Amino acid sequence: MNKKGFEISINMVIILILAIVTLVVALGFITGFLQDLFDSTGEIFPDLTQDPTPNEPITYAPLGTILSRGRDNKMTIGFYNNEQSLVSENVRPTITCENINFVEVISSGMNIDVGSTGIYSAIVRIPSNTLPGTYPCRIRISNTEKSLFMEVK
Repeated sequence: MNKKGFEISINMVIILILAIVTLVVALGFITGFLQDLFDSTGEIFPDLTQDPTPNEPITYAPLGTILSRGRDNKMTIGFYNNEQSLVSENVRPTITCENINFVEVISSGMNIDVGSTGIYSAIVRIPSNTLPGTYPCRIRISNTEKSLFMEVK
């Protein structure tokens, strides 16, 4: 009797299964790694959904701010200058939160005339030893403040 076909041994099946599992894990790692790389190097900051106004001089995006500990978080902060004088380029946004030792905000400064609007593209860093949770915070630009809640994950 002439048998035509392909015999697959148990070792071959095990090797094939291990190869597929390894490929899936490797692809998952690479795509996750690449996504993190693109997120950290991309220059895209969130758009403001609401422009600052005299009644609401500080706005920010993303709303419902969720920040990652120990990482660069991109934030856009809008400011309407309804103060008595020019806000100079030496003035930058600051964020303080209860129960967080130090929130670092990195942004460039700009001159904002009275009655004008400025948009800050900011990198916000939360210390990596901060516990996850929701924190009451304040954004301050010059003499103007706004309260918000930030979720730290």
